[in-house]
Amino acid sequence: MHSVEHEQHEQRAVDSPIGASVAFGSLLAVLSGLAAAWFATGSTGLLAHPSRRTCTLIALGVALLAPGLGTRRRGVRALLTPLVAGAAIAMVALPLPAANVLAAAFVLAFLAWASAGANRDSLRAAATATALFGLYVFSRTAIPSIWQLADALGRAFGALPGAIASQPLHVGATFAGVDHLLLTTVFWGLYLAHTRPPRTARAVYGFIAVLVGHIVYLLAVSYVPDLLVAIPESAGQNTGWLAPLAHGALPWNAPLLACAIHLTVIGAMLRWSAWSPAAVGAPAERPARLAWTRLTLASAALAMAILLPIVTVLDTRALSAEGKKIVFYEKGFLNWLKPTHGSYGRLSSGMYGMLPEFVESLGAESLISPDLSEADLADADALVLIFPHEPWAEGQLDRIHQFVRRGGSLLLLSEHTAGDAEGNNRFNDVLSPTSMRVRFDSATFAVGGWLHSYEPLAHPTTTGIADDRNEFGVVIGASVRAQWPARPLLVGRWGWNDAGDEASARALMGNGRYDPGEKLGDLVLAAEQPLGKGRVIAFGDTSGFSNAINVSSHVFTSRLLAYLVGARDAHPVWRQLVGTLIVLLLAAMLCLRPSLGKTALVAVGLAASLAVCVQAASAAAKPLPDGRRATPNNLAYIDASHLEAYSGESWRPDGVGGLALTLMRSGYLTLSLGELTAERLERAGLLVSIAPTRAFSPAERRTIVDFVNAGGTFVITVGQDRMGPSLPLLRELGFEPEQADAPEPAPLGHFKSPYLESADRRVYVRFHAAWSVRLSDPNARVIAYGRDNQPVIVLRRIGQGKAVLVGDTGFAMNKNLEREGGEPFEGLRENADFWRWLLTVLREEPMWLPEAVREQPAGAEVAP
Repeated sequence: MHSVEHEQHEQRAVDSPIGASVAFGSLLAVLSGLAAAWFATGSTGLLAHPSRRTCTLIALGVALLAPGLGTRRRGVRALLTPLVAGAAIAMVALPLPAANVLAAAFVLAFLAWASAGANRDSLRAAATATALFGLYVFSRTAIPSIWQLADALGRAFGALPGAIASQPLHVGATFAGVDHLLLTTVFWGLYLAHTRPPRTARAVYGFIAVLVGHIVYLLAVSYVPDLLVAIPESAGQNTGWLAPLAHGALPWNAPLLACAIHLTVIGAMLRWSAWSPAAVGAPAERPARLAWTRLTLASAALAMAILLPIVTVLDTRALSAEGKKIVFYEKGFLNWLKPTHGSYGRLSSGMYGMLPEFVESLGAESLISPDLSEADLADADALVLIFPHEPWAEGQLDRIHQFVRRGGSLLLLSEHTAGDAEGNNRFNDVLSPTSMRVRFDSATFAVGGWLHSYEPLAHPTTTGIADDRNEFGVVIGASVRAQWPARPLLVGRWGWNDAGDEASARALMGNGRYDPGEKLGDLVLAAEQPLGKGRVIAFGDTSGFSNAINVSSHVFTSRLLAYLVGARDAHPVWRQLVGTLIVLLLAAMLCLRPSLGKTALVAVGLAASLAVCVQAASAAAKPLPDGRRATPNNLAYIDASHLEAYSGESWRPDGVGGLALTLMRSGYLTLSLGELTAERLERAGLLVSIAPTRAFSPAERRTIVDFVNAGGTFVITVGQDRMGPSLPLLRELGFEPEQADAPEPAPLGHFKSPYLESADRRVYVRFHAAWSVRLSDPNARVIAYGRDNQPVIVLRRIGQGKAVLVGDTGFAMNKNLEREGGEPFEGLRENADFWRWLLTVLREEPMWLPEAVREQPAGAEVAP
């Protein structure tokens, strides 16, 4: 793009009259591009990631289709627009907000290149401003000090409503509108140079308009709690559409107001600011030299854009806990129980009894210490404290602090509203040598489980982990105050800190609603600080390490434990300083010698480098649980990588919380499988798949077949109505379910069938909505039949392993296995007993036999 810029100087006077303002098409493109940048980074309020990306793409589409642009290069623009759109779609599809923002900069740079005159100037200013904004978004999560600076700016802006209207507002960068203020201010500063002199008055008026508009937004946010109190909840009364809308959208989508205000101000500035005739001129006297200069600067900027993620994000050193020792303090508000047979429901999961087994699966030694003695800590690599709540014994704190200072790592798992409002609790006793404190509050989410609500900072423990299934495992804990030299590790962007109440009967928790003065957004959920030769990591919540939640958070927790016992520091000072220097140099190069080619190269280069670095760092940081360390292999995976039919909420009727506990009761370390790879599966003993909606790839099918042949066990529960995506895999495993072109088989429905019979014993398994299955292997074992002797559960030996097909999609779901409250089904626990029996058969252990069922409850159909 830069090589032809000097040619357009000759045409500016022809394409735009002197003193003209920006045309409507350019105005629309600029506003759409800036809106896309705000959508991309979540600056318009809480949206699920697919919705956020969709809004970003719609805004970019509007910009690309804006009328009246590309008058100088209509033909070329028509040819290149599909390519630019494809590149933008690829950038927006990345799970990286910074790359999503840079897609907007790339599109705006292309539109500016295809335009001329005042339209080109406005689009170029927007492209440069958006690229700078993308650089800031990247830096905010890659360099902890910049996140802390942004948070401090948010607190400062939030103080304005209090000073103006005595209305308290405590916010972080998100709800303070730092993103809006930054992008608008930078854009106006860049565009101002292209307006007609005199510019001083225009600059003052413009910045005043931006500031006044932003203060109006902040005042509006400060009155949100009063507004929600004034509008009654809709429960139990007919309040029309207003109450549900207000209580659903506020305060979480309040930043949309800031977006509207800033776009209005920018639109007014562009529409009524005359273009400067001084911008029209002859090309440089030495165009060849100018071209080489621009090429050199663009190349240097591209190199720095590529280098920046390498310096701040990339870390290819493997995380490993092999041969390390992790000590757990036995005491606290906790127990070390595991799920056991005879106890059922959500509350039967125990708390942390599975944690030592999980640590040992990572290759580390675990020790539960009753008193944190010097002997227990002498050869330890890490110490984990889980909700300590009793006064420390003499010498314990000193031993803990000395352990860290001489090179050990400490993980402190805290909880909400512990101690008192002054912060006096056992957590802060431990944190006294650091700049971290656990607050007396509840870090409360807008969406349950912080789904789509985290902002993880770049760190070996978080890089590449999504947040659409609460992979970080945080529920409601306390927020953490982390001042430098402490640094945030995990941030809850969409939530608030519900202040604790010492008079509350609800575990000292607050009132459960957002009140004036409580921090809105950007809550630090976990933080880290070096101390001596060691480090301290403080969490405000214990949930992610519990038996039930670690099933889905194990990728993060395994990384965290491996990071704790390692020797490296994720964010050494030199790395932050070098990263900040590159950011400043790159920002200066984008501003001082604006060039469309340079802006486009920086946008694409930074996004591509970031994507590669995140992928490489995530691939390297994989401490893998290994069930082969136990005999028999005790690692069980529940597949979560193929859009399975079960609910992600563990205790919904369609959830699989009961299945996870059932496997744990039989001695399995049960984890969800978010990515089906050979390196994970070869370390497991059991894989359970529940009616996948996405078909297994050829490589995945080969991985499963090899897994079974090598001695693994594969269980798949799927009815004929959802069997399509599983058919290729089932055929490779030797099953022959009904073909897609065969007559539609009749469903067998809900019934019970005996699977063990003798003269004095007949026990049953129940089905939710079964279909028959078939295969031609005469050696296959039919475990249970439906009516007319149609097989419903079939077991087949393959190589050294086994595969089981259950023709019922809901067979292993809570609605057919285990209720949240633990209540039996029609007075019986038949399927819990069936799984217990089946797992002994699959592992070739002494067969466990359930107690005979001598009387059948009324209304239950029994297959002969």
